[in-house]
This record gives sequence, C-alpha cells and structure tokens, in this order.
Amino acid sequence: MQKVFTVLALSLLVHVVQLSSALPALAAERFNDLQCQVDFVEKDICNVSFFRRFISAKLVKSGAAHRFQLKNLVRWSYENSSLRKRASLLTTRVEHIHIFTLVFRDPDVGGYTTLVIDFDDIANVPPMKALLTDIAPEG
Repeated sequence: MQKVFTVLALSLLVHVVQLSSALPALAAERFNDLQCQVDFVEKDICNVSFFRRFISAKLVKSGAAHRFQLKNLVRWSYENSSLRKRASLLTTRVEHIHIFTLVFRDPDVGGYTTLVIDFDDIANVPPMKALLTDIAPEG
C-alpha cells in the first residue's frame, strides 16, 4: 500500500513540476500608451503586443481588442515628422511624431484593414522597426 502511495505521489510531483516549468506564451515585445487608429475610425490610446503569429492592439478607452495575423501583413511603412508648437508668446517647442502604418489582408471581408500607430517616444522606434522588418520588408 505504501509503495502505491509513493508511486502516485512521485508521479503527481513530476506532473506538477512539468506544469509549473512550462512558460506562458509571452509577447515578443509590448508597447504601452501609444495612439492607435484602426481603419481610420477613431484615434484611441492603445497597447500593442507582438506575438509569434499575430499582433494584438487593445484600445484602452473603447475596450476593443484587435488581433491581426502576421501572415496577412501586406505592407508597412514608417514616417517621422516634426511639428512646431507655440509654447508661449516668444517660444516654440518641437514635437516629434513617429508613425507606423500597417496594412493587413482581411480574409473574412475580402478587403484590407489598416492599423496606424503613432507615438512621440523615439525609444519605441528601433524595436518596432526590427520586429516588423523580420516579418515583412518595408514598402
């Protein structure tokens, strides 16, 4: 009886160790507090995550979540621009805007879906460019 209990306890321990050592599917990269626009409808604050097979864009204010398959990425482009804003009567400040435009083929509708991501932090540009370049060439 004790031998059966020992075997059951040992097999349970092995299964628990296997389940606890399995890593969850984490995002390759996550970008928070960006401005997103899906199909040019409404600009909203969003969090964008790049996974192995898809990109997830979660819009904060509206609560909508969009998932785009990477195999359906047709093209993407990057632009940056500078905008002068008047800070006071005598001074102006320059605001840099970085914009990524991603076009996906939508197999359900038969058309295309566009995701526009813009932000002002240059630290997000190199990792996002590297991730998108690995998926498809810029164009």
